[in-house]
Amino acid sequence: MRGFYTTHEAATLLQVSLPTVVNWIKARRLKAHRTPGGHRRIARAELAAFMLRHGMPLPDELSDAAQERRKALVLGHEGPQREGLVRLLAAAGYAVEQASPGFGGGLALARFEPDVVVLEARAPDGGEPLRDLLGERESGGIPVVAVGPPAWLPDLLRAGCAAAVPHPLSDGLLQSAVDQALARVTERRRGAPGRVRD
Repeated sequence: MRGFYTTHEAATLLQVSLPTVVNWIKARRLKAHRTPGGHRRIARAELAAFMLRHGMPLPDELSDAAQERRKALVLGHEGPQREGLVRLLAAAGYAVEQASPGFGGGLALARFEPDVVVLEARAPDGGEPLRDLLGERESGGIPVVAVGPPAWLPDLLRAGCAAAVPHPLSDGLLQSAVDQALARVTERRRGAPGRVRD
């Protein structure tokens, strides 16, 4: 199993030109390091993470590189705040997808199958997007972490969010809340009694 790829090999897997990969690295969109000889190398996990972040299909060669990465769906209105949440989660190692509330969010939820949803709250109780998430059979077990004004946090928790964090976010707060919400789900599943079959 390969641990690192050259920029040329990465370009082949990404199905883009070599200059495109180099530009992505220079713009810090794709992480790479330099060898003692000055050549760029891209870690296998980083290449898989980049492809997931940008909705690119993973080649078979990289499919297992992303298996342990948890998936987060950021649900909110298009704009800098949603983009900021995506960047924070991607930097924390999550495979991230973003969508707007409503039909597009439902499609993303079904297709992406996230482990956690981060909701950009637009109402003290999370509004219709939160009610939809908690009411869906398929998404009912997925923890929702809401981001909203500090005064809304108690209402968001009462409405069913696994966690609620204030905006603007301080360093590490979102990652900590998401990690803890997922850890609680894992603990519940471990502690759940086995099903009895007829």
